[in-house]
Amino acid sequence: MATLASKSKRGVTKQSQADQELIQQSLKRFKITYEAESETRGEALKDLKFSIGTGQWDGAIKAQRDIEGRPCLTVNRIPTFLRQYTGEERQHRPAMLVDPVGSKADPETAEICQGVLRHVEQISFADVVYDTVYDTMLRIGWAYSRVDSEYIGEKSFDQEPRIALIENPFAVYMSPIRKPDGTDPLWCHVVQDMSKEEYEEEYPRSKLVKTNFSSDLGNSEPSWVVKDGVRIAEYWWIELERKTLLLLADGSTTFADEFSGNEKEVVDERDTVTRKVCCVKHNAVEILHRYEWLGKYIPINELSGVRLNVDGKIYRAGMVRDAQDPQRLYNFMITGAAEQIALSNKDPLYVAEGSIANHEEEYRQANRKNYPYLYYKAFDESGKPLPPPQRASHEPPIEAMSKMVQQSDYDLKSVIGIYGPGLGEQGPEQESGFAILTRQQQSDTGSVNWSDNLNRHIRWQGKILLDLFPKLITAPRIQRIVNPDDTVKHAVIFNSEQGTTQQDAETLLDQQALKKVYDVGLGEYDVTLSSGPTYRTARQEAFRALTAIVTAKPELFPIVGDIWVKYADWPGAHVLGERLKKMLPPNLQDEDDSDPQTQITNLQAQLAQFQQQHEQLVTELNRASDTIRTNRLQIESKERIAAMQAQAGMIEAMIKANLEAGKQAMQAELDTIQHRMELLHESYSVEAEAGQPLESPELPNKVEPKPLSVTPAAPVSPVPGTTGPTL
Repeated sequence: MATLASKSKRGVTKQSQADQELIQQSLKRFKITYEAESETRGEALKDLKFSIGTGQWDGAIKAQRDIEGRPCLTVNRIPTFLRQYTGEERQHRPAMLVDPVGSKADPETAEICQGVLRHVEQISFADVVYDTVYDTMLRIGWAYSRVDSEYIGEKSFDQEPRIALIENPFAVYMSPIRKPDGTDPLWCHVVQDMSKEEYEEEYPRSKLVKTNFSSDLGNSEPSWVVKDGVRIAEYWWIELERKTLLLLADGSTTFADEFSGNEKEVVDERDTVTRKVCCVKHNAVEILHRYEWLGKYIPINELSGVRLNVDGKIYRAGMVRDAQDPQRLYNFMITGAAEQIALSNKDPLYVAEGSIANHEEEYRQANRKNYPYLYYKAFDESGKPLPPPQRASHEPPIEAMSKMVQQSDYDLKSVIGIYGPGLGEQGPEQESGFAILTRQQQSDTGSVNWSDNLNRHIRWQGKILLDLFPKLITAPRIQRIVNPDDTVKHAVIFNSEQGTTQQDAETLLDQQALKKVYDVGLGEYDVTLSSGPTYRTARQEAFRALTAIVTAKPELFPIVGDIWVKYADWPGAHVLGERLKKMLPPNLQDEDDSDPQTQITNLQAQLAQFQQQHEQLVTELNRASDTIRTNRLQIESKERIAAMQAQAGMIEAMIKANLEAGKQAMQAELDTIQHRMELLHESYSVEAEAGQPLESPELPNKVEPKPLSVTPAAPVSPVPGTTGPTL
């Protein structure tokens, strides 16, 4: 609960006067609520007693039958229908979902807030609260739960919200002034009647204790101080205040009475209404406690059944209200049939007057005792024979009563909205499955109003929690988060609206090997509901479906085995699931950043994957290098061949050039030899004509040709990158 506000001694007189005005306001509002609900509260109390089997017979009829010794059987069928509704609710309990609203809201932070709401539900045993308020609402038409705040531990200053049950629904008086959906009341009273001993022990300094519980100090309508004890009221109300909201140039907003900057920074302004929730506990004489509530909603949440405003009076009812008359008829017909069958052998006797003289008492006890024989007078006083006593031949209308029992049974089901198959009754064998399904759908449609009211109750409770939770985060903390599958993780959260910075929160990251912090004070979030089977029911269905798949195709077990074992309920299933999960390829393993062992496993898998990729890259690089080298050799070979071909052409050209020069030199030598031969021939001719003897001229034995004088061409350099010869 919120902290108790201390009161200074200096303002005792002024505060006392203000307290009296506040108490008078509380009593006035209490009277308004009381008068609006007085009639329906009396009916609701009858509904509650009727649902447990009390008061199912009219008092006058039951008293008369008791005098006559006739039975009053009560075959209470109401709990059967109640269990049908509550069992359906337990299997399809809605879950609170948190959605981001506005530009400053973060989807990841919304998921964290959603996990916090699940944590609050688990730590508060909210399933017990939901089941109880739903059952109570079905019985009397309304029920209440509340949101409190508690310290996390006995040595901790951190607080968390808690969901609590208000066990007595008649102790709450909620304002008739509400929203159209029945939420967000303007005021509320939670009363508690205490004995004098309990009051003295809890409030020993109270003015009532000092004045010995004088009734003159209390309020007389209704009486708050009575002979046997005192009534304590926890009074909640909302204070509304009009203010001017300013929009600044940087996008932030502030109230005009809190703004101290330059007027040029104001971009726009508008009127708004602020809310402040206040609470005191009083006894109609003095205020005993003052509470400071951080939220903007009164933390008392009503679950309504049928709620109508009839001529200024609030009419509220549950499922039991309309089922009372069919249930009474059922009891009466069952009792009548049983009574008729039991009395069928006790029909009245026809006896002749005077035939049972002196034996009247025996015949009177004949229906209660089994006499082996009964005496009667066979003759009258004149000697005439008398007929023996005989019973009246009366046939009880059992068949008509059976039909009335069936009719009352049908009326009871029709009023409540659940038919045979919905109650698990066996229908005709010739009835098709489609017909049975259609009847079950009719039952579901007829009961959806009750479950939908529970959805609204949980949704409004989520808004109260979502409004209160961030305001309790006064310093960074490691928060437990509950996932939809009931697994648990942790996150570092902080509230920047409470003066905490992100740097302060990041100091807690290393404690849980976490990577990110979440600001729950930034942005707006809304609560929606997800309807469907509970996680336990859905898990059982998933296990059966996966069992069928694995049975049909065993080769899929290495892939889905860890998921299949995850939904199993036998001991040690999670250990087997973890082992099967480690056998999966890295791309099929789920990541869990909060588990160090999982982080190590993931890092090892990533390292192995990187090594494999490295080896593949090295292989590809070598293959590419070989290809480049081969291509380079091919290019070089082509370049060498081209260079050699070019050099060969040049050599051929040079050879051709040198051969032409050699031909010319040889021709010159031949010309010289030819010239000498001509000179020699002329010499031989002159001597022959002169008659001189012929002498052989001295000719060389061997003619040595002159060396060819070839002028070499310019040297040819090889093509770059080749090793061709240089001429």
